[in-house]
Amino acid sequence: MFITAILVTGVIAVSIAVALFLRSWVLTESETETRLHDPRTHTIAYAIPNGVDPVVFAVAVDKAGFTSVTDRVGNAECILVECPESERAHLRTVLEAIKVPQYDGSPARSAHVVFEDER
Repeated sequence: MFITAILVTGVIAVSIAVALFLRSWVLTESETETRLHDPRTHTIAYAIPNGVDPVVFAVAVDKAGFTSVTDRVGNAECILVECPESERAHLRTVLEAIKVPQYDGSPARSAHVVFEDER
């Protein structure tokens, strides 16, 4: 009986801890998305190539020190990156260095990066 009570209490405690963690993570993501969609925040949109997971680009720009979210701009799935104009060339270099897998599985570097505001 005592062991059952401990197990039930443990499961409840773990469930509450997971729920609080997820709530905190969702609130942080929501705040980031709100900040990046604010017109006063300078952002750059880059269209994700078809068939490539946006996480590949999100991780690369995060490692380079940029903040990003995935969004749609027109008909294209894009990564929206918080980037001052002075860092535009650095962001372009980071994105061009990403090796994206081709349909046959072999790695390929992306061509010259063109941002959505340059089209």
